[in-house]
Amino acid sequence: MFGRHQLVNPKRIAIITAAALTFTATLYGGSEANADGIKHLDQIRVALVINAAKYKKIEPLVSLSSPGGFDIGVRSSANTEAKPWASISDTMIRMSLDQYSMMMLETADFATAKSLNTKLAAMAEESFVLSRTKLGKMVYQVYYGNLPTQAEAENAATGALKDPTVAALTKSVAPVVSGPLHWSAGTYASEAAAQQQIAVYSGAGVQAELVLQADVAGNVAYSVWLGSEATDAKLELVKQAALKAAPNTPLQPANTKAAYLIRRSDVTTSSNPAAAVAHYVTAVGEQKTVIHPKKQGIAVKERMDRSFRGDMEISTYHDRLALVNELPMDQYLYGVIGAELNSQWPAEALKAQAVAARTYAIVQGNKYEIAQVTDTTLEQAYYGLDKEFTAGNLAVDATKDEVISNKRGLISPVFASNAGGITADSTEAWGNSVDYLRSVASPDEGAEQGKAIWYQIQLTDGRIGFVHSMYVKDSGQKDKAGKAIYEATEADVNVRSAPYVDNVANPAIAKLATKEKVVILGQERESNAYSWIRGPYSLSEIKSKLEAAKIPINGELTSLEVSKRGPSGRAIELKANGVVVKVDNPDAIRGVLGGLPSTLFEIEGAGSYTGTSSSVSSGASIAILSGSGVVSSSSPSDSVYVLSGKQTQPTAVKKTDLMTLSSTGISKPALTGTVSPTSSSSIPSKGSIALQGNQIIFRGKGFGHGVGMSQWGAKGFAEKGYDYKKILQTYFTGVNITKE
Repeated sequence: MFGRHQLVNPKRIAIITAAALTFTATLYGGSEANADGIKHLDQIRVALVINAAKYKKIEPLVSLSSPGGFDIGVRSSANTEAKPWASISDTMIRMSLDQYSMMMLETADFATAKSLNTKLAAMAEESFVLSRTKLGKMVYQVYYGNLPTQAEAENAATGALKDPTVAALTKSVAPVVSGPLHWSAGTYASEAAAQQQIAVYSGAGVQAELVLQADVAGNVAYSVWLGSEATDAKLELVKQAALKAAPNTPLQPANTKAAYLIRRSDVTTSSNPAAAVAHYVTAVGEQKTVIHPKKQGIAVKERMDRSFRGDMEISTYHDRLALVNELPMDQYLYGVIGAELNSQWPAEALKAQAVAARTYAIVQGNKYEIAQVTDTTLEQAYYGLDKEFTAGNLAVDATKDEVISNKRGLISPVFASNAGGITADSTEAWGNSVDYLRSVASPDEGAEQGKAIWYQIQLTDGRIGFVHSMYVKDSGQKDKAGKAIYEATEADVNVRSAPYVDNVANPAIAKLATKEKVVILGQERESNAYSWIRGPYSLSEIKSKLEAAKIPINGELTSLEVSKRGPSGRAIELKANGVVVKVDNPDAIRGVLGGLPSTLFEIEGAGSYTGTSSSVSSGASIAILSGSGVVSSSSPSDSVYVLSGKQTQPTAVKKTDLMTLSSTGISKPALTGTVSPTSSSSIPSKGSIALQGNQIIFRGKGFGHGVGMSQWGAKGFAEKGYDYKKILQTYFTGVNITKE
């Protein structure tokens, strides 16, 4: 039933202690992570829930589902075989640690218990409802929190009771703390015999529960435990009541140092009080509880209900529940390929991703002590069975055991979604030089193919935004300036600040009524992984973003510039009001600006100018040349003020004397007049953005840090006829693809 589950010996792995950044933890030293030469792993451990310094995903309870039921076993450490304790047909179970909770209410009314739980579930801590037989009747106990200490549990309850609805539903009865202290009323030959003894105690109003333990021979045994108390005084009261109910049954303090599983009845998710789910409570400490599905796949509610291959291990890590998915390496890679790419990718691109993902997973070592990786993009996305596809699985199988190495061993083959046409040198992302991570050309433009056109429009109230071209049509009219007037083809057409759909980051700023007319100011392709626009933002909004990232700005923000660029053209230094913005590494620039897709961007707008050695700073509207060479706004005066990289005071120059380099490297006049579309159409061409007041936009390319392999670029290379080895050797300088 259970195989031998091995965790890589920590002595053979270089433990990674640098702060975790996406794909960066193994790069700060400029050398490979597997310093002890490990090049192969048969099994991998993936942290789904963990309280670690590098990553925190806290879940006091987890809900696991599998269509065929579960086998449950326990092992004392990761290097030992799990002993089978239970084989159940239940398709869902819940798991938690034996810690401190607050019983907020005990009631015979199921509806009241559910109402209180619904309210508590919206608060900070976990809530759950247990059903028990007490004095011959069914009661429902609503618990709040499952925390390492009594004080934390009591504080959580105090906070919850400040809510008037919670206070009313609890009828102002003081919560009762539940803890990990129990009495043992003996071990029984069968579950049925234990249940008979439980009935004696529960009939007298004493909390009694079935507990699975190991006997001296290591086989499962059935015990009866009484009470779940936080203090010895409360435990003594339980003893007195228990001895009245069964005076001839001796009681001993429960041995909570040994492995155990308390089985409870959980009706938290049930609409029917009779449809309880088994809720297993495990010991805090060294115990490892292994959950094995009888049929393939375990769905984890707390991880978006994703289903995962392999087994689940429940343990305690830093006083919190840890959930680790343990499975064969190649099955893990099936889930990585499914999460990172899709079935439309060419086979050679999928193979390149498989080899890179395998190598990257191995070089993580025991990054999280009890696991090598998480299921997040801190390493590489892993979404389990739900995202798998046949072509991806075949790519993993076709490259079995293949890894990427150079003369020093395995490399750390970082990758990102889209490099925007050119990958970043490692210095552009993290500041340190890695010899196999150099800037190279990358065919990434496939990401924008087929993307829709959005029109930049002006509303009748003067506001400016974007609408999808599908929802407006030409009315045949023009305004006084000759600009086309379009009308909405249906009701409630969303107008957004930038040309893409994201109801959180880019919500609708207005809605068009049917046939409502708007002036067309320009057009842009929908933002995508290859090319994108973010904004417009006022300088005060940019100041707020910087300050939210703990970048102090003295006074108003009046200028923003990219003051240095790296080999690929990415921003590696940013200045605000002429002062360098201090960040941990160059890639962090996109974070302090509110989460830009990449650092390969230009700043366009009134009061700012993007260049490698100069900026324009002025209170008046000035012309800004975009990457396509189109002027996006104009200055009413003959002069503008230029602040060069070493100057402390701006210098007035004529607009006709100011030059800039276009994206092709050709010198052009920077400030040449008003909007000048390159098309004869009345709709300005792409690259022309109208801005209002003191606004700026970020126009950029690429998605992610840009270092190493570009996933879209790998697709482009595969479509050009490259095989997976050539793709990898293009992105990673001086490497070999070997089978280990």
